[in-house]
Amino acid sequence: MFSSVRRPKEQRKASRRKISANGFIRLDGGFAVRPCVVIDLSDTGVKISIDTAKSVPNIFTFLGSRTAVGRRARVKWRRGSQIGAEFL
Repeated sequence: MFSSVRRPKEQRKASRRKISANGFIRLDGGFAVRPCVVIDLSDTGVKISIDTAKSVPNIFTFLGSRTAVGRRARVKWRRGSQIGAEFL
């Protein structure tokens, strides 16, 4: 009568924290930064929203602020204007 819908097992290595704060990305080899919105963050990755998600390369540097050192990240998935990335 009722079908049970199985949710995929949580595969994250670290718990995520919902942030909803401003952040930035820097493309490798560049100095300019692009603004983004940090949706959630963990020790191992980040989910961001950015208008130009399709133009973001697979490897970029994530910065929590303009003056932050930043962390290199690799895109794991893209959905519309959102990107999920793991830190390298």
